[in-house]
Amino acid sequence: MIEKIILEVQQHLPLKVSFSSWNGDVLTMSGENWSFHTLGAWRVISNGVVEFACWDEGAEDKILETLDTEVIRVSVQGRQIAIDPVFELSTGKKLEIFTSETIEPWVLSLPNGRDFCGAST
Repeated sequence: MIEKIILEVQQHLPLKVSFSSWNGDVLTMSGENWSFHTLGAWRVISNGVVEFACWDEGAEDKILETLDTEVIRVSVQGRQIAIDPVFELSTGKKLEIFTSETIEPWVLSLPNGRDFCGAST
C-alpha cells in the first residue's frame, strides 16, 4: 500500500514545508494544500547519524529546522513491515516515521485533495 502512496506523492514533489510542529504527542508538517500528521515516533537523520528524535529534550524547537525546506523524495521506512514513510528534505536530512499506533498512525493529505492513512493491516 505505501508504495502506491509514494507513487502518488511523487507527482506533487517538491512539497514546501511552511509549518512544522511537535507538541509531544503529534508531529505536524504542512505547506500549501498538503499536510502530514503522525502520532508515531520519529527522528531526523543526516549522513547516517541521528540528529534528534521526538522524545529528545528540545525536540519541539529542533523540528522547526524543517521550516522553509522542501520534501524532495519519499521512500519506505523498513522492509519487514512497509507502512511508514521517510521524507527526504532539500537539506539532505531525512525525517523517519515509526508507527506506534495501530489505528490511524499517520495521515497524509496531498494537493490534489487525496488523503492517505497509514495502517498496519
